[in-house]
Amino acid sequence: MIGEKVLVYREDILHHVRELIRIRSVLSEPKEGMPYGEGVHAALTYVLQLAEQLGFRTAQVDGHAGHAEYGEGEKLAAVLVHVDTVAEGDGWSVDPFQALLRDGRIYGRGASDNKAAAIAALFCLKAVQDSGLLPKKRIRIIFGTNEENGMTDLDHYFAKEPLPDYGFTPDAAYPIIHAEKGYYVIRLSVEHPSSPVTLTGGTAPNVVPDRCRADIDRIALGEKSLEPLLQQAAASGRIECSPEENRIRLTAAGKSGHGSYPPSGINAVSILVELLQGLPFVGGPMNLIRFVGEKIGREAFGESLGLAVSDPVHGRLTINLGQMEVRDKESMALLNLRYPVTENGPSLIDSLREAAWEYGIRVEVLQHLEPLYVPPDHPLIRKLSRAYEAVTGEKAELLSIGGGTYARKLQNRGVAFGPGFRGTDTKAHQPDEFVPIDDLMRHAVICTQAIFEMLDEEEG
Repeated sequence: MIGEKVLVYREDILHHVRELIRIRSVLSEPKEGMPYGEGVHAALTYVLQLAEQLGFRTAQVDGHAGHAEYGEGEKLAAVLVHVDTVAEGDGWSVDPFQALLRDGRIYGRGASDNKAAAIAALFCLKAVQDSGLLPKKRIRIIFGTNEENGMTDLDHYFAKEPLPDYGFTPDAAYPIIHAEKGYYVIRLSVEHPSSPVTLTGGTAPNVVPDRCRADIDRIALGEKSLEPLLQQAAASGRIECSPEENRIRLTAAGKSGHGSYPPSGINAVSILVELLQGLPFVGGPMNLIRFVGEKIGREAFGESLGLAVSDPVHGRLTINLGQMEVRDKESMALLNLRYPVTENGPSLIDSLREAAWEYGIRVEVLQHLEPLYVPPDHPLIRKLSRAYEAVTGEKAELLSIGGGTYARKLQNRGVAFGPGFRGTDTKAHQPDEFVPIDDLMRHAVICTQAIFEMLDEEEG
């Protein structure tokens, strides 16, 4: 089986995965030729230099993305990966950028999402090249740099480079994910003068916040009026109270999780907002606090907003309260809403606006990605099914997810395929993220076989 040829590169794969993890590639201030910051650019440079060393043609498009290419011909297949990560956050038991190898795992931010798969893809292509196959198609490993914060990288890339005829992204799980929910990032905001409370929590719309902090002006609101609130905080078990001279600081501790399924975490912002609803003042920031507390709260499926919809393919709509800030002049919150393919996205936003209007809250759509659906009889599905079944001996079931991957950038001719396997939580977007080495190498065999199938002339 051609897929097994990649196993000779096991040590190379592990080495380069660890080196890539050691590059902190989190979105930062843009610089010339580095639209997503120095760290992200360094990661892109690393993989493209490695691709050149392996003998592939490479190109980089204005710092937004790059590719390694093999083969000749008009038709183009692709494997899409990304080298950017979400921020590391708090709560790690190991250094998130040490790339610790322990007990058959590599730990670090980006280990499972998506750096291990990015490196593996290069060596999978190398194994196909080693086989002597001279394809009459081209294949690209496309390296993105903004998957975690809007996917604007591929918008820029595909404005200058051809859209592949088909492809997959190893940025989810096996077997084959042929359907993805529609995806919104929504900003809620209200303008006001000063505020007797400030609040900050969360790192990104698509991450369940594990920390949230609020400072309350004890003089402006009055000592006695705050006593019930402090008693509730003490009884909550998740809120630490620190009285200071002119203020009271409240810190809520939750559990980080992926925004595609909010119940995977415990939302620290929701915990604190639930408490702050009892503050003795009205208007301004309190409108946002009340709206978030009453209409979102700790719910994950939009029940109180009247958005609790579902379909048999995609399942239930989800809402993640990813970030919130209350401060002087303006307060805001960021939501990540993911909806089933059978629903109309703009109609859902209209319903949200109607609910927010009653509280004086402005609703702004920052990002919208249409749902993905590739039919079961598509030639790509047949090719990937053959690869998966040849390696695992298991039937390649078709799945749907709430997560948003690069597959949807292929305009319904791409799917998510690997690298994760059922039963293993690799803690993507959480502290102590890791990739199991045995799973990584098993994925590499499947991925190599899949590349071979995509390059095969037979379309069925």
